Amino acid sequence: MAIRSNAGTGVIVSLVVFVLATVFLLVLSIVFYASGRAQEEEIGKLTQSFAVFASKDERESLNENLVPKAKSSNESVFGYLKSQLDERNQILTGNKNAELEEITSVFRETTSANSNLASTIVRLKTGLNSRQQEVDSYLTELAGARATIQSLEDQLTAFSKSKIEEIDLVKDEWQDVQDESVKLNSEVNDLFTSRTEQAANTRGRLKDAIGDLEKELQTARTKIAQQAGELKQLRKDRNIGELYKTDPSLLVDGEVIDVVNNDLVYINRGAIDKIRLGMTFEVYESATQLREDEEDSEDGKDRGMVPGKASIEIVKVAEITSTAKVKRSTANQPILKGNVIVNAIYDPNYVFSFLVHGVFDADGDGNPETTNTFIKNRIKSWGGIVVEDNGLLPGDLDFLVLGIAPKEPMSKPRRGASDSMLENYATRQRAYRDYARLLEKARAADVPVLSANRLNILTGQQTK
Repeated sequence: MAIRSNAGTGVIVSLVVFVLATVFLLVLSIVFYASGRAQEEEIGKLTQSFAVFASKDERESLNENLVPKAKSSNESVFGYLKSQLDERNQILTGNKNAELEEITSVFRETTSANSNLASTIVRLKTGLNSRQQEVDSYLTELAGARATIQSLEDQLTAFSKSKIEEIDLVKDEWQDVQDESVKLNSEVNDLFTSRTEQAANTRGRLKDAIGDLEKELQTARTKIAQQAGELKQLRKDRNIGELYKTDPSLLVDGEVIDVVNNDLVYINRGAIDKIRLGMTFEVYESATQLREDEEDSEDGKDRGMVPGKASIEIVKVAEITSTAKVKRSTANQPILKGNVIVNAIYDPNYVFSFLVHGVFDADGDGNPETTNTFIKNRIKSWGGIVVEDNGLLPGDLDFLVLGIAPKEPMSKPRRGASDSMLENYATRQRAYRDYARLLEKARAADVPVLSANRLNILTGQQTK
């Protein structure tokens, strides 16, 4: 029985404890519920108050972005935002406390409704870079221009220095000339001082010398006469005496044997007579028409030839005859059978020798050629021989061919003339003297002289 009593007591105690605990928990729940409601109301009020500053999404963004940055800067979120705002204002306007209106006023002219400040800055930066490139290009061109100017200045300096040196050299040369002139004047004075004494001695010596020279001159004349006779005899021995009874350039070289339509003619000379294609001949009525022109040539040194009535050119060569086309003809004077042909270079039985001197006008334009090679080539191609022009006439020369007569220089270069002027004068003087000397020697030796005009006529090269 005692055991049952103890067991019932334990159950009762447990029930009592359970009831007390339940009551305690109920009371505690009521207390916690009342406190939670108050806190929820407070939280709601705080949430409504904080919503004025940031929405729920914005708060979440703050927690994700700004809060960590503020913590890393050891600032509150507000402090962090305030420092960021002040720094932007300072960058944009230079005033960290600037208001939005002030910032808008500052950038109103550089921004538009369709662009923001960043894009405007990028655009301006792009334009600035473009302008900088243009400036760099201009600077490069300016540097090149400066280099060019410097080069021109250096050239001008060198040119001025060169001219100054030339002037100094001319001054020195002029001083040398003056010194030489003074010296010559002194020598001349000394010469005239003693000329009275020297004159008597000179007269005696000259008188003896004149006598000796007269004897030598007489001997030379005799020798020249003997040589002239020997030359004539040599010409006869070479079987060309008949040629020299008249001017050798007047020798008839063949005749026309037939005429076709006044365009083609046949001559009695062919391959066996050394006729070549391209040779030209002047056609005369007869040998009596071969004579000098009555009017003097322009230079007055030799007479021209009377042109024939036609000129022909060989176009076909047979064994004993040749065909020629008419290059030039004269109205009312047709070529007839029996007319004679002349070419001063060609001869069927003899090879003429020519000495060619001077310059010639090959195309008739009034400007002499620089060389006379084309005349020499024509002579060679037509069977003649061209001897070397060394200023001398060979004893067996047949013709002297002279180009345009050079004019004698009338005045010497002035004192102090350049080397080129002096050389030009000497060249023209030498050309005039060589031409005159050859012409004089040819006339003295009875060597026929062919001017360019006469050679053209007598070889069928006359075009008018």
